[in-house]
Amino acid sequence: MQYRAPRFPLALLCGALVLAAFSGDARGDGETVKRWKAWASDLGHLYEEIEKEASLKQIFRAKGIDFKKVKKEADKRFKALGKAARKRRQDDRRADEVAFYGVIRYVVSQLRDSHARVRVEEQIAKAWSEAQPKRFAAGIELLPGTHGTVIVANTFAGRGSNSPLYQRGVRHEATILESINGVPAAEYFDEQARRMLEEEGWLSTAGLALVEAMNDLEMAESEELKLVFQTLKESETDRQRYLELGAKKRGRAFKRMTWKAKKVTLRPAECRETRNPRNFRFMALQRPELQKTADSGVWYGRLPSGFGFILYSSVSGTSRQGLDEACRALADCPGLILDMRLNGGGGESGVGAFDKREGSWKKPVAVLIGPKTFSAGETEVWALRDMRAGRTCNARTFGHTTAGASGSKLRFELPSGFAEGRFVYRHWRGGRSTIEGSGIEPDEVVPQDVVELSLGIDSCIHRAEAWLREQ
Repeated sequence: MQYRAPRFPLALLCGALVLAAFSGDARGDGETVKRWKAWASDLGHLYEEIEKEASLKQIFRAKGIDFKKVKKEADKRFKALGKAARKRRQDDRRADEVAFYGVIRYVVSQLRDSHARVRVEEQIAKAWSEAQPKRFAAGIELLPGTHGTVIVANTFAGRGSNSPLYQRGVRHEATILESINGVPAAEYFDEQARRMLEEEGWLSTAGLALVEAMNDLEMAESEELKLVFQTLKESETDRQRYLELGAKKRGRAFKRMTWKAKKVTLRPAECRETRNPRNFRFMALQRPELQKTADSGVWYGRLPSGFGFILYSSVSGTSRQGLDEACRALADCPGLILDMRLNGGGGESGVGAFDKREGSWKKPVAVLIGPKTFSAGETEVWALRDMRAGRTCNARTFGHTTAGASGSKLRFELPSGFAEGRFVYRHWRGGRSTIEGSGIEPDEVVPQDVVELSLGIDSCIHRAEAWLREQ
C-alpha cells in the first residue's frame, strides 16, 4: 500500500485560503473571486501532488527540507496577494497571474531540485522576469583552487561579450580573486551559495550552488564590487620547481610566492545586464585535438603522455556505439581518461563499453567528474562504480562531487490549467548512497592548482595520468 501523507481536505484548504484572501471589504468582482478560488484549488493540488509521494520524504531528509514550513510561507504569500487584489480599484488579471506564478515558483523551487520546472503562458513568465530586480553580471568565470584559492578561469573575451574585467586587464593566466568588498573570496562565495540554495532553490546541492555562484558574480543596481586580484609573478623555472614538490611542501611554497595585486572597483553601468553564460569548463587545458564519433556526445584523442582521452559530454541511445568506436581507436593506449566533467545527462547508457566481460576496453580507466556531471551522467558514473565493485572494470574517479540531481521525474498539471511542470519524486541509489541531493564524491578530490594552470596543466588530468602510470 502506498503511503499518503496526512493533510486537510482540499476543499477545506481552498476555502480557508480564499476566505483569508478576501476577508473584509473586498472590492474584487465576481471574476476575481472565481479566479482566486481556482488558484487556491491549484495550490492545494500542488501540495497533494508533492506529499502523496512517500519517496519524497527520503529526499527531503537528505536535503534538509521542512515542507511544512514551505507550505506555511506559500500560504502567507498567497494571502498577501489576495489582499493586494482586494485593494485595487479595478481588476488586473495579468498582475494577479504574474504574482500567483511567483507563489508556484516558490513552492517548486524549495524542493531544491535541479530538474524541477514550472511552465506557464509565455507572457506571464516574461512579465514575472521583468518585474524582478535587475542584476548586472561581472563577466567572469571562477572555480575553486588549491590552498583555499578562487581561480580566475575566464573573463569571456572573444565570445561576443563585452567583459569589463578583461578590458581592465584581468586575465585568467595565473590569477586568483583574493577578496570581494573586503571579504575573502572563498568566504564570499560560500555565503552566496548558501543563500542561493536556501532562498532561491532550484539547485540540488551546496556544491552545485557554489559552482553557480562562482559563475554568477553579479551585483544589484545600487551595488558596486571592490575586487582584489593577485597575479603570480614567479618565473617559469620557479613554477617548474614547485611542480616537483609533494603536497605538503607545495602548501608552504605557495605562501612564499610573489604576487602582484590589482584592485578593481566594478559598477553596474560597466556590466552586461544578462547573466553569465552557463559554460563552467573546469579547465580541460590539456585536451588534445579530438575526433568525432557516431555519437555527438562522444569525442576522442590522444594525450602527449600516450594515454587515450575520451570526452563524454551527454548520454543517448547511441552513446555505447560512440564509446565503442573511441575505445577501438585508442586500443593501443596503456590507459584511458574518460572526461565526464561536463556530462549533462540524457538517457540510456553507454558505459558497458568499459565492462571487461563484454565491452571493448579492458585496461584502467580514470574518470573525471564534477558539479556539472548531471542526471543520467551521474547514473553512468554509478554504473562504472558498480562494475568496479564487481571487478569487471578498473576505474577510479577524480575531481569534485557531482551535481546530485538524478532521479525519476513526476509531471503535474494544475486543475485550472494555469501551469504544469515536473519534479523529482524518487532518487536513484548507488550502493547505499543517495544521488539526488547528495551527489557522487570522487575517489580523489582534485582542485585546480593555480601554478599548474599558469603552465597550461589541467590538474585533474595531471593527477589521473599519474594514477594510470601506477597501474
